[in-house]
Amino acid sequence: MSKQSFLKGAVILVAASLVTRVLGFVYKIFLSRMIGAEGIGLFQTVFPILMFVITITTAGLPVAISKLIAEALVEEDYRRVRRVVTVSMTTVLLLSVVASVLMLVLAPWLTTHVLTDPRAYQTLLAMIPIIIIIAISSILRGYFQGLQNMSPNAIASILEQSARIVTVLLFASYMLPYGMQYAAAGAMVGMVAGELIGLFYLVYTYYKKYPLRRFQQLEIKKAQEPFPQMLRSLLEIAIPVTLSRLVSSVTYAIEPILVTRCLVATGVTAATATALYGRFSGMAISLLLLPTVFTWSLQTTLVPAISEAVAAKEHKLVQRRLYQAFRMTALIGFPTSAILTLFANELGHAVFNDRAVGPILAVMAPAGFLLYLQAPLAGILQGMNRAGEAMFNSIIGSAVKLGVIYYLVAKPEYGIYGVAWSVVISASLVTVLHFISVSRHLGFYLNLPETAKIICTTVIMCAGMMQLQHMMPQIPDAWVVSLCTVAGFALYFFILNLLRIVTLHSVRRIPRIGPVLAGVLRFVPFVR
Repeated sequence: MSKQSFLKGAVILVAASLVTRVLGFVYKIFLSRMIGAEGIGLFQTVFPILMFVITITTAGLPVAISKLIAEALVEEDYRRVRRVVTVSMTTVLLLSVVASVLMLVLAPWLTTHVLTDPRAYQTLLAMIPIIIIIAISSILRGYFQGLQNMSPNAIASILEQSARIVTVLLFASYMLPYGMQYAAAGAMVGMVAGELIGLFYLVYTYYKKYPLRRFQQLEIKKAQEPFPQMLRSLLEIAIPVTLSRLVSSVTYAIEPILVTRCLVATGVTAATATALYGRFSGMAISLLLLPTVFTWSLQTTLVPAISEAVAAKEHKLVQRRLYQAFRMTALIGFPTSAILTLFANELGHAVFNDRAVGPILAVMAPAGFLLYLQAPLAGILQGMNRAGEAMFNSIIGSAVKLGVIYYLVAKPEYGIYGVAWSVVISASLVTVLHFISVSRHLGFYLNLPETAKIICTTVIMCAGMMQLQHMMPQIPDAWVVSLCTVAGFALYFFILNLLRIVTLHSVRRIPRIGPVLAGVLRFVPFVR
């Protein structure tokens, strides 16, 4: 079976993630204006529980599948490819069914004794069907990643998000007259419908183009690996990944409970605390994580690419992938962090029609680059069979995050801003620890002159955008953000081109759109 190059796979996932993230913003904007910060807060209160359950049911197997399949294909062990998928699917289906039943039984207790707002009960019930859907989808996504073909996952994500826009808004608006809790539950039902559409496409693509029976013709006569042995091989990789995500999911699940209780302790009502957390998690974090559309795509492609290079004992290729990941993250992370910092207030008002979002975002945005670098570094460690170190680093970061929340949020002078500071501190700490772990095993070739040029270019871009903003004092925030961002990125690209960091040759190498884009840019004066 043909596979895609590292760059092509990354670009496909980035393009798809960019489309889905934009579509996600569309429905979040309308949803937040429809049900408000309080409704978003109810939705976000339940969402961490969903992430926790998904982490348990998928058990880190998608990462393990992509890694083991990539290694098996290098060795042309096609029987093992089939065995990896069948054992993984059996395990995940069993876990997801058990988890769904438990959630159905425990839903009343969770909303009464764990969550601070009992109105979340309907949303919690509405999320249960999504557990099995995501579990099956995750195995198929891991399978396609192991084949190093990112197109099926990319198309499924776009279809899923497109359907979600319609279904979330439709169900939320239909249920809104019955009360805020039913509107939030309607939004969750819409999410279930969107995930189901994505799963249908993945299943169709699997049977149509990449069924396991294709490997049967290529299998050599070799004893089939017993189920327990294959499961053990999967769990050796999956358990550290699962524990890392489990800690993050537990932190994510505890976070809204701890935040709202600490806020209530400062004297605000439970409804106000829910609304404040809704601004943080449903609005400010959504803006902050927008650039991760690139870095999470890098992590997805890095795991099988690094695994393949390690299996083939190509050490220099591993180092090359490492530097490519850092360079791409720097080119995207520095300017986007700067824009989110400079225009935090305008973005909060323009996107969510809520000026209280901006100050929260402004606290976190300067540390954005470190947050964006975290995913590629974790992907490299997982690809090198060092998932345990990534897990340990994540545990430290999660513990620190909860400690900062407990210490700062209960203080009236910090309040919800204490949660923002917890993101800054924990993200910075985990990224530094990942960096140290990677450097210890590979060394880390950092092109300091090139990195300095990217930083200087970002500073010049910021100065240009600030000057342009001063020239538009009476223009609405949406226009200020749009015009300054377009002008800023144009200036950013122009200076990088002059410094020979990004050239027409490098643009031309982008799969599919590169040659066309380079042909257009060739007519721009001074672009080389």
